[in-house]
Formats: sequence, C-alpha cells, structure tokens
Amino acid sequence: MLGHEKRVLMIGAHPDDEDTELLTVLVRGMGAEAAYLSLNRGEGGQNLIGPELGEALGLIRTEELLAARRLDGARQYFSRAYDFGYSKTLDETWQHWPRDTILKDVVRVVRRFRPQIIVSVFSGTPRDGHGQHQAAGWAALEAFRAAADSTRFPELLREEGLRPWTALKLYRSTRFDTAATTTTLEGGELDRAAGLSYHQIAMAGRSLHRSQDMGRIQQLGPSSVRLALVEDLTGRGGDGFFAGVDTLPRAPGPVPRAADADPAALLALRRRWAEAHVRAEQLTHLDHAIAAAAGVVCDARSDDDRVVAGQRIAVTLECWNTGSTPHTVTASLRGGPGIAVDSGGATLALDPGALLSRQVTATVAGDAPLTLPYFGLGPMEPALYDWSGAPPAVRGEPFGDPDLAASFVIDGAATVVREVSLRVNDQARGEVRRPVTVVPRVDVAIDPETEVWPAGDRAPRRFTVTLTHGARDTTAGTVTLEVPEGWPAVRPQPFRLVREDERETFSFLLGAPASQTAGAVRVRAVARDAAGRRYEAGLVTVDYPHIRPRSYLQASVATVRVAPLVVPRLARVGYVRGAADRVPEALRGVGVPVVLLDPATLVRGDLGRFDAIVVGPRAYETDSALAEANGRLVEYARRGGLVIVQYQQQPYFNGGFAPYPLTVGGPPPRPGALPVGHDRVTEETAPVRLLAPADPAFRVPNRLSDADWAGWIQERGLYFAHSWDPAYRPLLETHDPGDVPLEGGLLVAKVGRGTYVYTGLSFFRQLPAGVPGAFRLFANLLALPR
Repeated sequence: MLGHEKRVLMIGAHPDDEDTELLTVLVRGMGAEAAYLSLNRGEGGQNLIGPELGEALGLIRTEELLAARRLDGARQYFSRAYDFGYSKTLDETWQHWPRDTILKDVVRVVRRFRPQIIVSVFSGTPRDGHGQHQAAGWAALEAFRAAADSTRFPELLREEGLRPWTALKLYRSTRFDTAATTTTLEGGELDRAAGLSYHQIAMAGRSLHRSQDMGRIQQLGPSSVRLALVEDLTGRGGDGFFAGVDTLPRAPGPVPRAADADPAALLALRRRWAEAHVRAEQLTHLDHAIAAAAGVVCDARSDDDRVVAGQRIAVTLECWNTGSTPHTVTASLRGGPGIAVDSGGATLALDPGALLSRQVTATVAGDAPLTLPYFGLGPMEPALYDWSGAPPAVRGEPFGDPDLAASFVIDGAATVVREVSLRVNDQARGEVRRPVTVVPRVDVAIDPETEVWPAGDRAPRRFTVTLTHGARDTTAGTVTLEVPEGWPAVRPQPFRLVREDERETFSFLLGAPASQTAGAVRVRAVARDAAGRRYEAGLVTVDYPHIRPRSYLQASVATVRVAPLVVPRLARVGYVRGAADRVPEALRGVGVPVVLLDPATLVRGDLGRFDAIVVGPRAYETDSALAEANGRLVEYARRGGLVIVQYQQQPYFNGGFAPYPLTVGGPPPRPGALPVGHDRVTEETAPVRLLAPADPAFRVPNRLSDADWAGWIQERGLYFAHSWDPAYRPLLETHDPGDVPLEGGLLVAKVGRGTYVYTGLSFFRQLPAGVPGAFRLFANLLALPR
C-alpha cells in the first residue's frame, strides 16, 4: 500500500515450501510488502516436466518461484546454498552447508529487506522432517536475533552498507501443526480486481511449480492461514498479525486513493517523496501507479535476442498515450557489463491517443561477458554457490540485472523500466518474448557427456559435437576432439557457419588405447576459428512456456569411464521413459538395444518381441498409456518376459499396478522423527548388504563386489517398498546411519514363466552419471531370465 510500512519476510528451505496463500493475503489483501527467502533453488529434487536435474533444475525452479511471485505480488530471495539432496537430520545438513554462511546469507536478506515481521515455514526441530527444513527453521529463529545484533556479521555494514535491523515479531506456520495456532488469517476473501479469492490466486501460483508436481485445484469458499507467534517485541502479539507494529505512512503528504487519483496529483506526490528520500520500493510502486493513471504504455524491442561480441543491437523504444491528457516521456537505454549504448535517449511528446517510437542502438564490446547467472557452481562440497564476484546489491536476488533495459521517465518524474527483448510470433503460443543475451560466437556441445567403456572392448565409440553459430557473419575453422595421452588422436574436421543460429553436427569415432586401465579420463571438444580463437564450451538453456528462459555455461567435455562391464546378449529392450529420465541413452551407450515404447505399442503392440521391458522412474505418473496397458505388461511377464520397474511414487503403489501387493511409507525411521511418506537412503555411501549373495542378480554376467557400491551420487535410492507380498524376494539391505534396515530397495518375483523386478535404487541418477557399479548391476538385472 502506498506510503505505508508493512513488511513481512517468509523463510523456508526450498522452492514450493512457501505458504503462497499467506503471501497473497499479505500483498493483495493487506497491502503489505512481502518476500519469500528460499535457502536453496531446489537442485536436488526430481523433475516432472523434462530431463533437467541439478544446476539446470535449479534454474527452472527459480523461475517457477518468480512466476508464482508475479501472481501473489511478493518478492523472492535466496541464500547461496545448493540443494545437495534429501537429508534426514539437521546434523547431516550442516555437514554440507556451513552453518554460519547460511545464517549470514539470511541476515543479509533481513537487513536489506527490513521486515517488521518474519514468518518461518518450519520449526527447526525434527518434526520438520527433511534436514534442510530443520535448517531453515533454525536459520529463521537465529536471524531474527542476529540481524539486530551489530556484533554479528559486521562486514555486512562495512562491505555492503547493511545496518542491523530489528524485526518485531516472529511467527511460525502451523499448516501442519494446527494445535499450536495463535493467529488465523482468512484466505477465502475475494480479490475483486482478479475476481478470485486469495486462496484461488495462491493455488494458481502453486500450480506454476510444474517441475515439482504441485498442481492444485482452486477451491471456492473459506480458507484459513494458520500461524503461531514465537517471538514478540511489541507486547501486543495476541491482538492480531500487525498489532503493535507501527505501519503509519513514512512519506510527506496524503496518499490519494486509487479511485480518485489523477496523474497530476500523483506526479506532485512523487516529487515530494523524492525530496524526502522515501524508500526506493515505495517510489517504484508510485511510479507504476502514475503510469497506470496517465494511461502511458511503453515497450522496448530489439532486432535480435542472441548477440555476440562486437555486434550492434537495434532497439525500438515505443510509447502509447491511451489517456486524455498530453504527457512527455524521456526514453533511454542502459546496458549491462560489456554493452555500450551508442545513441542517447529520445523525448516523446505524446498527445492523447498518440503512438510514437524511436530507434536507438547499443554495441556489445569485444570482451563482453556471456549472459550467465551471477552465482556459479564450484566444488560440490561445501554445497554452496560462489557469488564472490557479484556486486553486493545482487547477492541473494534470484538473478542479476538484465543485459539491456529501457528506462521511460513520464513527465520528468515517474520512471518505468522494461527489459529489452525480441518479440516473435509462435503459431501455437502467439507472442513470445526472448530477452537479449550475450552468447558465444561458436557454441560447442559434446554428446554423450558421460561414456562407460567396458574394459577390453576395442570397438570405437561415437561422439557427436554440435556447433551453434551466434553471429550474423561467417565463422570458419576446424573442430576436433582433444584426447588423453596414449589414446589415438582423431582427425580435425573443417566447419563453416554463415548464418545466425545455424547448427552443424560432426561425428567422431574415438578408438581405445592399446592397453586400457580402469578409471576416468576426459575428452574435450574444441573448435578453432580462422583467427585462432578457441571455443570449448556452450550455453545450455532451460526454456518452458510457463517460465522465462535461463542459460548456464557447460564445458564441452565428456567423461569416459573405463570399467569391467559385461552386457548380456539382447535383441531388443523396450523402455517406457519416465520423469527426468536419461537412462535409455545411458543404456544405449554401453550397447543395450533400447527401443522407446510409445502409447500405441504399449496399448496394442506386440510386447512379446522384447527381451525385457524397463519402466522409467515415475512413469506411472507421466505416461497415461502405461497405466492403461499395465495388464498387458503383467501378462507379458506371465508369458516369460522380464519387467524391471524403477522407482515409482504413491500412484503406483496405491493403484495396485504390481502383480503382487506392495506398500510404500511407514513409521518413523528413528525416535522423534515424523512418519515417512516413503523409505529412502540418502547417504550415497551407505553400506549395502547382499541378502542373497549367490543370486544371479549379483553374479551373472558381472560378479559384483564392494567396489561396485562406490562412487554413487546423491543417494542410494528412494521410494523403497515398505512391505510386500511373500512372492517377492528382497535381494539387498541398506540404510542410513541410525535408521532401521531397509530391504525394499530391490525386489524380484516370479510371475508365471517370467520375472518382475521393482527397484528403488536411483538408477536414474547413477547411469547418466556413468557410475560403473550401477551399470554392472543393471546389466545383471537385464540378464535375470537367462
């Protein structure tokens, strides 16, 4: 609300932890400034909408948060924590995140945003479950106290100008703990501007977390937002959410109501506020109110979105006066690092109904940096992003400032900023905006990124190198593979790229050295142009219709792991792709003849022609044809087929898709913990005990040993079966330290003449990462009928 001070900061651990309904009530209902601080960007989760995991998934989930914030009106912040995956205890979380670093990042946001009230999503106790949830609850409580203490993190004042700040109240969400509720807010009230209740708007925002399977129904009717008061410095906490908090205007002059505000009155108010040094956020709100009241709409469009060093960008600055009084707009460009504005601004005298435009240009410097997030991923331990090279003002923000933006000053007072973008028409989606980004002249990508090479196999392996041209002129040169010492060199191939966004693919056969030794080596794809410039990386862009595209830099390097691996002789393996599933490509890389099964084949095709059928992770959620054809899949096993089902969530277990009963979830794994939705082993180094060491799954064609359980990443597995019919044989046991033994990670059952396997082992992470032991075990599972 203009001129008032109501500021609330919510603190959680992950994207999708936030109480979206509370944010909506605060901003759209109470006129407050609200923000959500997520400790991490959700890199350790799963992805329901695409293949991205890790760093790429973090970019998707960051943008999903921003999409939700555009609906509820709140701001978004982050710490530098990287989501290393599920943790069961707070102590385990602090093994990956330096505790003081996380607290400093939270204190930074508190001192920058200066909330009067902090809301913690979590309690900081084992009742929160996930260790990262506990860390967020702990950090909220500690930051409430530390942010006000000048002796804590004094460098934030010295280096970033952030003074200590005292929040007056600390609340905790009680959506999972109704008995502790002390304050209730109503989310079922109607937002008349939107024609929806705050709850409905919040659920629309919740549904934008598409990568995390968070779609929600927008229910009509009352809806309660429940909170518990934890700390109160006002002495009036029991009287209401903002009771005891001074929210009176902090700006000179009365603030006109939206219904009777006119541009002249708002412009006069804007000048008074500027002289009084009112907070920048309040000035921004007032500027948008002035533009709306004046009826002035402005846009900034470029002639290109992917630009390279040395390129000139033409930008159209356009303004339309839809109001009944004349206005003057001064339009100008501002460029980020390495982008210089060639021409000055333009002053547009806009009569009522006038639509005017001006052309201006900018030039990308020869040494302009590529457009990348301000935070970079370094070593995985500690699990932190590095933002030391970023300006202090952007640390904790979702992303840095755009590379190119336009500023429109209305009548010499109100400023509206628009990111410059390329406008294109998609025949299916309509208008699509592409932001201006600096890209390499030659983008280099190699496939596969990881290759497991069976020791002793002399057959060459094929690597594909893709060059993408970022420039509008011509670039020529050679592309090759740089191989380790002792490996046969490959012949360079010439390239010539003559159009922007032109893409050319090159195929290289890499032979094995005369004597292979087990271990990992790196193969680098490199392009050199005629001027001798070297290109050895590419931008990977994550782009979905519901979010803004974002890119990160990936070196064009493939890891080759030489390992003892025998793959059974198979004619054809059917595969039903699941969520974030790159297992088919990994299996093909070691010689498994994988055929992806489409809905027609599942429902009507001849399944008997396959030696085995593998179901990808969460495929029963992502492929409706699989559920429809499940009876055919079980019948295929009865007739002698092999079915391998990788981890599935509750719909699989509750739907009774397995040939014999299975359940998931159960009692707490340790005293004081919550009941679990599913059994999982989060320690990737957790010991594994074979319950049936002589079983073919561990002996044929690869005789497994303890070494095969080394080098696994992030976890052993998830969604282990909790109980099962006696028809299943559990083959191994593993568990996290202090937990009960778990035997539901690999179950095998005879079904008629065939075999059915359910496994919660995280092959979907291990195989694309090239973990040799995971390949050896999976090869043995494919050989079970033999």
